[in-house]
Amino acid sequence: MDMRELFLRVTSFEPYDYQLRAWRKISEIMEEGGKVVIEVPTAGGKTEAAIFPYLYQIVSGDWKVPRLIYVLPTRSLVEKQAERIRKLLVKVLQLKGFGEETASTMSRKMVQIEYGLTETHAFLGFILLTTWDAFLYGLAAHRTVGSRFTFPAGAIAESLVVFDEVQMYQDEVLYMPRLIGLVIEKLSEANVPLVFMTATLPTELKRMLNIGGGELVRVEESDTKKPRRGRVSVEVRKSSLEEFKEEIENALKSGKRVLIIRNTVSSAVKTYKWVKENFPNNSKVIVHSRFTQQDRKRKEQEIEDADIIVATQVVEAGLDLPNVGLVITDLAPLDALIQRVGRCARREGEVGKAIIVLPELENVENERVVFGFNELEEKVLTGFRDVEGIHSNVEGQVVELTVLYREENKIKDKKFYAGSVKNKKVAEKLKKRKKDLYFIPYQTLPYDPLILLRSYDHSKNIEEYLFDIEKSRKALDEVYGEHYKNNIVPKEYYSAYIYFRELKLFSAPPEYELNARPELFAMLYPLKSPKENEKVELNSDKIIRVSFNWLDSNWKRLEIGFKIVRDGDGYVIKKTSENKPKAYQ
Repeated sequence: MDMRELFLRVTSFEPYDYQLRAWRKISEIMEEGGKVVIEVPTAGGKTEAAIFPYLYQIVSGDWKVPRLIYVLPTRSLVEKQAERIRKLLVKVLQLKGFGEETASTMSRKMVQIEYGLTETHAFLGFILLTTWDAFLYGLAAHRTVGSRFTFPAGAIAESLVVFDEVQMYQDEVLYMPRLIGLVIEKLSEANVPLVFMTATLPTELKRMLNIGGGELVRVEESDTKKPRRGRVSVEVRKSSLEEFKEEIENALKSGKRVLIIRNTVSSAVKTYKWVKENFPNNSKVIVHSRFTQQDRKRKEQEIEDADIIVATQVVEAGLDLPNVGLVITDLAPLDALIQRVGRCARREGEVGKAIIVLPELENVENERVVFGFNELEEKVLTGFRDVEGIHSNVEGQVVELTVLYREENKIKDKKFYAGSVKNKKVAEKLKKRKKDLYFIPYQTLPYDPLILLRSYDHSKNIEEYLFDIEKSRKALDEVYGEHYKNNIVPKEYYSAYIYFRELKLFSAPPEYELNARPELFAMLYPLKSPKENEKVELNSDKIIRVSFNWLDSNWKRLEIGFKIVRDGDGYVIKKTSENKPKAYQ
């Protein structure tokens, strides 16, 4: 049985031409080391393209690598993908001769999830799914034999490592992609076989991630068997959610599902309340990042049957939602919009609709406002001469720009403010230079306002970007150009750079803290009636992970009175009178 026949018997489908090419190249790097980059539009079968060379070893008995490590940007994606791979593995094991019950038991044992929440994470298991954070800490862990023996680095070195949804490995200061680039460089030097998968990736981000020079696999014009998705019409509207009630009703009546994506948890919660009031007879679910692991598992089951799904960015990638006929989304960065709209009409022959919602105008009757750069009166020439952050608060970032434009054969400049008009700091600037000002009439949180302006300019072409990787990349390069050019390397990167440059098999771990992300996170643990000095058995399923910025702004409202501290081999509850998260003191 060759790989093509295995795929056919496991999935009941013939493989796409690009998948056959990917399997050949991945099989080669499993023997010799190297990089393969799979760039295929959403709903194109990238997961199967990446993992079938590993699964084929179970049938053939010819083992080139003993382990598959599958790295994803978020925990919610890890859970979903683990279940998907388990189902594929069950069928492979059945073809090997195992009964269904035995294959199911073996699959659960062979596919492991690693979040780094346990004391010892050795990265064992035939197929391991993990987050970027846990992967980094596993690579940088102790390598010397002491009182405890941990060896994740060795496990990584002898694995096929797959990085999925790599477009999501970025942050405001581009710390993560730079750090990932360092890690990839070290793994490449060790001839570890690496696979990268994405549907949308700007050129500069590709360079930062150090994945240039890898074997590129795409859908070619000449391919006879290739992914074909449904058609999605895209509208951009300046409206409130109330005005979409009829659109939602029509989609539900036609038997389609509705996906509503908001940029923040608070707006998602408000939207979910509105949905419950207006659609009481339809099944509904809300999904965001502040649920416990226990809640997430339950909600992933509910998603399968929900008529209306309200969510934040957590559904942008890795989620295959069948029969979604209507997507309503906030304006977001272009790559996020492509992913969000890509949740709709994923099967050939389906027809769907996506609506990009522009927020209702704030109090800007007397101001000149723009949603994108193509609405500027002046023709901007070379982008921005200066970019300066002048204020940032819960309403979002406000930046001052100097744009260059041509007027009567002269090059002139103009101040331009991006952010909320309600911001007092901006109001002061208004008085001084009103004739030179434009404003974005909506809150930009949690995104860079410059990226939103550029994304708006491209929003009407999103359907085209769903099908054409090259056009998508050119648009993303325009959207992120200034962001990459004006970004300052964070200081944390240099300490990580030094550490990974000197990394050896028996290196000691770094004496300083090595952060996987530019922002610290806190873990909240809900308890019904906590008591001083009471011992606690931590259940990782109950942990809620939040950012320190969010915790700082919500500290008083949460009324946190206890903390969990280590006590010997366990944990104990202690009272706390701290008025801020500890990292801020």
